[in-house]
Order: sequence, then structure tokens, then C-alpha cells
Amino acid sequence: MFKQSYTQKELDEIISNTSKRRGWDFSCMNTTEGVVTWDYLDVVKQYLKPTDKVLDIGTGGGESFIKLASHFKSGIGIDLDPKMVQIANENKKKIDNIIFCIDSEKLENTKEKFNVILNCHAPFNPKVISRCLVPGGIFITQQVAKKNMFNIKKILNHKSSKPTGSKKEVLEAGLTILESKEYDIEYIVKDIESLVFWLKSLDMLHADIQTDKVVDKSSVLNNILKGNLDKRGFITNKHRYLLIAQKS
Repeated sequence: MFKQSYTQKELDEIISNTSKRRGWDFSCMNTTEGVVTWDYLDVVKQYLKPTDKVLDIGTGGGESFIKLASHFKSGIGIDLDPKMVQIANENKKKIDNIIFCIDSEKLENTKEKFNVILNCHAPFNPKVISRCLVPGGIFITQQVAKKNMFNIKKILNHKSSKPTGSKKEVLEAGLTILESKEYDIEYIVKDIESLVFWLKSLDMLHADIQTDKVVDKSSVLNNILKGNLDKRGFITNKHRYLLIAQKS
């Protein structure tokens, strides 16, 4: 549930009772959303074969990659954040066909070639992707698109960054685009605890907006809430795009 505004004391108490994000896990949030036109994991599964070697760039805590492990032969998940890699290794438990390593989208430490390269909400370099794919290899990325959380960004005067890996850059890297699409849907956060957890979890290392520090101030939180509440909860939007490409 929500109030129209919160005092600093009330916000401090909410924050003190809010757990920190572990890896890239937002499952504790109480939310609902409009109808999406694809599910990232379902899309990826369509392109995986039991013999594939797969790379996941920006794997976070490995949450999504681990769910795909039974669909390919071997996989490497990389992330720039050592804490994410540590959590991913903890999350994988007895899964033995995946390893997690520290590396950036430049893949300085990753020299192998892959049948499939995955990337979900993380930076990527199309030329590096092309270099690391076998001929006929598939690249799949889902990205946070420009209009995501539009009302929050407007309140915080946040300038949207350039989208990661444009179609032009992908084509110039020698990849053929098989599919490209996007959706922009309503996203509803149903209680203040979930909203604070969400905003406290977003920083520029892991997202396209930094709200983890500003949400500590009740004046900022109240500005975010103003005009964006109805009986369902806090209303914002989720804007995503999906791109699937293949190396010749």
C-alpha cells in the first residue's frame, strides 16, 4: 500500500527494513505489468541446442543463465562486478556445465568462440560479439530501451543514455539481423516497500539510471510518487527491445 507522501522518519524506517538486492534478483517485489510480447528465456531456448557452447555477457547473479543450463552443453557467464560473479557461483550449486568469470563486454579474458552469445540488460560490443561467434552463431540481446521508467527519469531530470549496440553497429560488425522488436508496457509497483527496494537497487554500474542514493531523501521520493499513484499502486512503464542476429 501507499501513502501520498512520507516523512523522512517514515522513509528511514522503510529503508532500514528493506533488504539489499542479491545478485540481480527482484523476485521479492510485489508488482504487476501489462502483456509482454515475448519472454526472454523462451526466446533463447528456441535457439539453443544440446551441443552448444554458450556465453552470457553481463550475467549478474547468473539467475537467468542457470535456468537455461539444461538446454546447452557448456556455458560461461561473465560480469564486470566481482560481487555478481561470486553470487553467481553460489547460485549455481550443483550445476557443473557452467562457469562464472570476471570480464567486461570487451571480453579481454574470454578467448573462445561460441555457438550462442547472450546478453540481457548489459553493455555489449558488436565487433567483439562477431569475433567470438562461430560461423552461423547466434547473438541474442534484450535491452532496457530509451523510454523505460519515463516518468521517473523526467522527475529526476535524467538524460537517457545512448542505447547499447544500435542496429547499424550490429550490421557493420558483420552480423545479419534475424529479428528486432520492442514493447512498452505499464509497470505497477504495488507497495512502498517494493518501490524503495527497487529504487535502492538501481545504480549506474548495473542499470541505465542511478536512484540508489537519491531515494534516501523523502522530498525526492514524494516527488516521484506525486501524480503517479492510483488504487493499483505506483505506475510507471517498462520499455524493452529484443535483437537476434547471426554471424555469416
